[in-house]
Amino acid sequence: MANYKLTPEIVDIVYGLLSSITVPKYKASRPSLAKLGEFLVIGSLPIDADVMQFCYVNVNYYAKDIDGGTNIGFVPDLIKLKAGAKLVLDILEKVSTTEYLIDFEKEQLIRDRDEEHFINLRFSFKYIN
Repeated sequence: MANYKLTPEIVDIVYGLLSSITVPKYKASRPSLAKLGEFLVIGSLPIDADVMQFCYVNVNYYAKDIDGGTNIGFVPDLIKLKAGAKLVLDILEKVSTTEYLIDFEKEQLIRDRDEEHFINLRFSFKYIN
């Protein structure tokens, strides 16, 4: 009988792999009362039920924007975003065990709120039953 994983279990695995990153980490979605600042949100898209289960895992690294001044307004803190995304990528890039494989797929910068951006890192996650 196959030992199927559910998306919360996949998120738990990735969360554990990122335990050395010292910013706050949240599973599934950002808390409604999360303050602006640096933090991670780890979530998963649906997982299939094949012998080799497949899903995408999103790791979003958030950083509060910096004030560019009166004539500019708030702009992304690209230094913090880049450093945080690099930490995540260095840990998860090409993870391979006897149970699962993680591969980096793509990345994008997204504005979330008026004074906040995040880098979305998408990884493919393959779990071998």
